[in-house]
Amino acid sequence: MKNLKQTINEIVNETEIFDIHTHLFPAEFKKYHLSGISEVLNYHYLIAELFTTTNINIKKFYRLTNEEKSNIIWEELFRKRTPISEACKGVLTILSQLSIDYISKSFDEINNEYSKLNLTDLQIFKISKITKVVMTNNPFDKSEWQLFNNKKWDTKKYLASLRLDDIFTNLDKCLDICKKNIDHFDNENDLIIKYLEKVYLESKPVYAALSLNNLQLKSFLKNRFVSDIFKWLERKNIPLSLLLGVKRQVNKEFLLAGDGIDKVDLNNLSEICNQYPNNKILCSCLSLNDQHELTVLARKYQNLKIFGFWWFMNQPSLIKLILNLRIELLGLNFIPQHSDARVTDQLIYKWFHFKVLLSNVLYDHYKEIQLKNFKISENQISDDVSKLFYKNTQNFLNLN
Repeated sequence: MKNLKQTINEIVNETEIFDIHTHLFPAEFKKYHLSGISEVLNYHYLIAELFTTTNINIKKFYRLTNEEKSNIIWEELFRKRTPISEACKGVLTILSQLSIDYISKSFDEINNEYSKLNLTDLQIFKISKITKVVMTNNPFDKSEWQLFNNKKWDTKKYLASLRLDDIFTNLDKCLDICKKNIDHFDNENDLIIKYLEKVYLESKPVYAALSLNNLQLKSFLKNRFVSDIFKWLERKNIPLSLLLGVKRQVNKEFLLAGDGIDKVDLNNLSEICNQYPNNKILCSCLSLNDQHELTVLARKYQNLKIFGFWWFMNQPSLIKLILNLRIELLGLNFIPQHSDARVTDQLIYKWFHFKVLLSNVLYDHYKEIQLKNFKISENQISDDVSKLFYKNTQNFLNLN
């Protein structure tokens, strides 16, 4: 084998990726599809940074057009200040990877150059080595669910998931929607399950998903619908994905940019795994404080799989720390990353940044076992990276 570091870099950069959690939509669904440099700059990560860095009037800012907001973000965070945060670096990575010279240019100049590329989703997938992405689909949002009325998009690349949050946060609305779609039912539990069956047949989701704060997690198993939902998921043979630890609207004035971190008690996750051993559970936690306990729990339950570095955890310093921890405790038995992308172009930077970190971490671990006389081959490295980027996801989602 040639140089170990070079081999790892080449394999990591060429291996196909199954992105298990995104907020993307296919380009054919124009109402919800987001792409382009203006949408990249209007991401809530950068908006929050703008608000806390400047004295801008927040209400006036939100009344501006997307291009006006993008111009302000570019001027304030990229020209007046050094773009040193991870969110800013992500924008620079996208521009660099697309060979756009952004130095000393205005937003309008960059936007014009970017628009001339006419980038398609397929091109972005190819640049990022993405084979499949899992969308986040709310079956209780009539407008959003129209995606499945006309499937003139690549259903092999864009896979569905069922976001079930509204059952736990807006039950009356959910029941009303269910009643409009289901004629005959015995009770409200039966109604919910029959509606889930209907939307399952329409969308063929690969998992169901919930985002829970600590209070919601604590009361989760006491909810009257949970037992029937787990039984239904088991029959359908699809996992439940739990995103744990977001505290919504810490600062309401910031809107989507105002969410923060909640402290969660992972004893409740342990109890979920114990009570429903036949159900697969995907889990990602938002707080650094929960990562060690979560990793240990993944050693204790066959039905629990950790995935990715979600939101505030997606920072290089934290990724290096926790990625090492996971490998030390779990070997390669986890799903290392998801993009959480809302804008298709974000796939470029989210995966580019992670590949650099993963390559360096893997090098250290392979080098260590080499020093213990283990002979690592190029084929083994290729298989390991394929497990991390694709096969672990494929297997846990029962898509073999």
